[in-house]
Amino acid sequence: MAGREPCAGLWETPVVNHNGDVTTCCLDVKMKNKLGNLGQESLVSLWRGPKIHSWRIAQILGRFDMSGPACPDCNYKSAGTYPQRKIVEYLEKTGEAKVLADYLSRQGEKTD
Repeated sequence: MAGREPCAGLWETPVVNHNGDVTTCCLDVKMKNKLGNLGQESLVSLWRGPKIHSWRIAQILGRFDMSGPACPDCNYKSAGTYPQRKIVEYLEKTGEAKVLADYLSRQGEKTD
């Protein structure tokens, strides 16, 4: 895939603010990608919840404008890119067969 790859931050770097707010990235100092607060939800439920899942899928599909408010303007290279094999594992684990097929197609691989 040419261009921007999915950012590892959405999978590997939950950041907890001093007040318990959780975001996806250490660069998100304004908490634009706030997932919730640890006073109301556990880190596990926030990090595996529907909001971040939809942002991860958007990243995989190359829809960075839909992958969290802080993501479109981010220097995603700070967190690094999420490895292709881990993306495939995530999509398989979450049952996203259609997204997986699209992703592999864009990667130039067979989907069967």
